[in-house]
Amino acid sequence: MDKLEEFERIQDILSTRKNESIADFFSDDLNKLSEANILIATSPSDLGVCRNGGRRGSSFAPQSILSIVKKMASHSAPKSFVVAPVSDGLSEEKNFSTAQLESATALTRLYSDFNGKSILHIGGGHDHAYTMLKSLEFYNKKIKVINIDAHMDTRDDLHPHSGTPFRQFSSEAKVDYHLVELGVHNFVNSISTMKPLPRGEMQMITTKSLRSATKNFSENLELWLSENIPIDSDELVYLSLDCDAIDASRMEGVSAVNHDGIPLHAIKQIFSYVRHNTKVFISGIYEYNPVYDNLSQKGARALASLIYEEVLFPVS
Repeated sequence: MDKLEEFERIQDILSTRKNESIADFFSDDLNKLSEANILIATSPSDLGVCRNGGRRGSSFAPQSILSIVKKMASHSAPKSFVVAPVSDGLSEEKNFSTAQLESATALTRLYSDFNGKSILHIGGGHDHAYTMLKSLEFYNKKIKVINIDAHMDTRDDLHPHSGTPFRQFSSEAKVDYHLVELGVHNFVNSISTMKPLPRGEMQMITTKSLRSATKNFSENLELWLSENIPIDSDELVYLSLDCDAIDASRMEGVSAVNHDGIPLHAIKQIFSYVRHNTKVFISGIYEYNPVYDNLSQKGARALASLIYEEVLFPVS
């Protein structure tokens, strides 16, 4: 066998592996949305990060993360995951605020055809959390946000960006709004970010206090969450993960690497807690920057495992 034949045989072997992966579960056909188990909305834009003084690159996050997710193995009955972009970077460059509202409208249209039990939003910058909240505002009178983040992202800057989404929504909200800031570091948040919201309640829990309460994340975190962040049956809960909350040992690809972050296993427990206590599991993953990840794509692989285990194929 010559080298060319050998190479062709290798390619044939590798191509068959797709049949063992979940790649075929994904579709960008919105006509299939009513039959989909999970809606994955993407916002491939990092302009909000740049407006906040951060580094370019998170616009590549949805593609980078999902490319790894699709290679993962299929162990269960086929499901249907519809992937739909809801943000336009060019529109954001023309008029950022208008583009945010257009993105919220695009999300609302998707919800009207979706009958599944899980919605995942992948950014892009954390400014897209604002568009998620705007799109969800009409579905419930009570919204609870659990924001896993080193930064509170409640800056009171006049122009919106990735550091303003939760105060920005609060200033416009017409619903009962409860914001839980989980994994905060005091040394990266100014006093102005901690001031009361225009509307709604804000609860701040530092990484230090969380680590102490769970003996360095070794005890049952979900029990602690149920006691300290209870979820009422009449609340719509939106779980938002800013990837700079994750410990640097797992997550290097962010604008602000976290030397004292939350370990990945604890992040998964938080996702599990919210998923088990909500009728529709609504989550978002933001600020991963593949440009600053290492060559092994360590951060993307960590996030892919989180999505696979806690969103796509959760174990009850």
